[in-house]
Amino acid sequence: MTTFYLSLKKTFYIIACCMMPLLMAAQPPVISYQTAITGLSGPVDLVNAGDGTNRLFVVEQAGNIRVWNGTTLSLFANLGATGANIISLGSERGLLSMAFHPDYDGVTNRYFFVYYTDLAGDIAIRRYQTTIGNINTADVSASTLIITIPHPGNSNHNGGKLNFGADGYLYFATGDGGGGNDVPNNAQTGTVLLGKMLRIDIDNTSITYGNYDLPAAPNENPYVTDPAIDDRIWALGLRNPFRWSFDRLTNDMWIGDVGQGAQEEINFRPAGSTGNVNYGWRCFEGYPSTPGVADCNPVNYVPPVYDYPNPSSGASAVTGGYVYRGNEYPNFRGYYIASDVYSGDVFLLWPNGSGGFDSAVQSALGVSFIVAFGEAEDGTLYAVSQGSDEVFKVIATGGTVLPAKLGTFMVTPRNGFNAVNWQTLSEINTARFHIEYGNDGRNFSRVGTVNASRITQGSNYRFNHDIVSVQDMFYRLAIEEDNGAIQYSEILRIGGTRTNGIRVYPNPVANGILNLEVSREPVNEIKVYHSNGTVLFKKSFDHFTGNSKIYLPNLPAGVYMVEVSGDRVSHKEKIIVQ
Repeated sequence: MTTFYLSLKKTFYIIACCMMPLLMAAQPPVISYQTAITGLSGPVDLVNAGDGTNRLFVVEQAGNIRVWNGTTLSLFANLGATGANIISLGSERGLLSMAFHPDYDGVTNRYFFVYYTDLAGDIAIRRYQTTIGNINTADVSASTLIITIPHPGNSNHNGGKLNFGADGYLYFATGDGGGGNDVPNNAQTGTVLLGKMLRIDIDNTSITYGNYDLPAAPNENPYVTDPAIDDRIWALGLRNPFRWSFDRLTNDMWIGDVGQGAQEEINFRPAGSTGNVNYGWRCFEGYPSTPGVADCNPVNYVPPVYDYPNPSSGASAVTGGYVYRGNEYPNFRGYYIASDVYSGDVFLLWPNGSGGFDSAVQSALGVSFIVAFGEAEDGTLYAVSQGSDEVFKVIATGGTVLPAKLGTFMVTPRNGFNAVNWQTLSEINTARFHIEYGNDGRNFSRVGTVNASRITQGSNYRFNHDIVSVQDMFYRLAIEEDNGAIQYSEILRIGGTRTNGIRVYPNPVANGILNLEVSREPVNEIKVYHSNGTVLFKKSFDHFTGNSKIYLPNLPAGVYMVEVSGDRVSHKEKIIVQ
């Protein structure tokens, strides 16, 4: 057995994000493992081809890729020393991941990509094809080098996961280069590709193949106009994001980032995020500042949605997983699962109804060294163990079905009515939506009802509420489940002026422009800060009254606090940036 895992290195904290899920009192299912594939050696990743065959491909660290057709395990490719001989081994090096082209069909498109450490110890991605006329073997006699990323000095912290996004681009996350405390500060240096989430266009044919250069960065990448940051970078500040995934239903991004000696963390970015975020390493390890590193606060810092102590009951390396979207276990749908390599603890996260996530920890599953999770085409979830050289099917027993997940909820004033719009990202066990409003934010009356679409993947809805006067109005949705239970959305306020004479609008903020209205006591300052207290924007005034447009910086989508203050007045409220 090849020994793998990580000299990498959490009580947990919850933050708000840009989504507005419904309040829910969910009881997560109990997780167990069932042996699915044996006969492996040092397995490290599992993927499917997306070609309708439902085959599973198991990556082995020493260089082999094996294909499982449901009954038989066979050799798909040998990229190790006895085959293509492109891989260096030792510590955390080796063949680490693979991904099939989004258009792969085995005939007109036969491309797949591998992520590995090359013979020089650097990170590399290479493109191969399946054999003509045989989708169960790869042609390793010819390949195309996509990118090489220098990784000098250390054999650990190589990252190691390839995923294609819904946009068709290839995403991959790299480690910071290894060693303690990222002394070179690679993760925060924009000209270095280590410690980053990267995005490239592998279908860009305007350049010569072989070590993609800047033209392969999509024009929509967040730093293409910033000369200090490489165009291929999607996000900064990661330590060793060895395993991460996209939610196949919502396209949300989940990252398990292995910590150092204090905390393990899980990061989340909602679908539609334009990148341009910083996950904090080496300034932060989980939520706390990194021990032994001078205090620092990266621009566009986004803290994790979950962290846990290291060591804690033997835990010391997180393996990021997936949001379950299969049909076999309805009570598991919508829950995100991750694990710790050494303790074997399983972590479940699900929306808490306030923009963050609830969580549960399950121990003593009897399986450790889970180094990857993977999905079959039908949504079945698997766990890959280097402890036993097996692939396990993830079993979920009991638990409660998650109700509808609300993506957006907005109220827009119109001439004579308020337009109430909402979007669900998923609907399970959802009967109807009741629109409720009031004038004080505490007492509500129902003004309309809209039946749920019953579409599992969610729908868009609109309701027009006729009004006769302009005043403060508060809206919420009461979501009725099939059993009659009610879950409530967050409350939105629109309309007139608050009693302190200060009003900020619109909320949510859709275009980066916030309007400030001050009708009574003058104000001297407006601040926007994160839920952890980090000030992200500040503007000063000289005893201002009246109306002003506030142009916010490029904030990641999420929930923030705005504070307006003067000599004799202070006003705080939460705003949502979309």
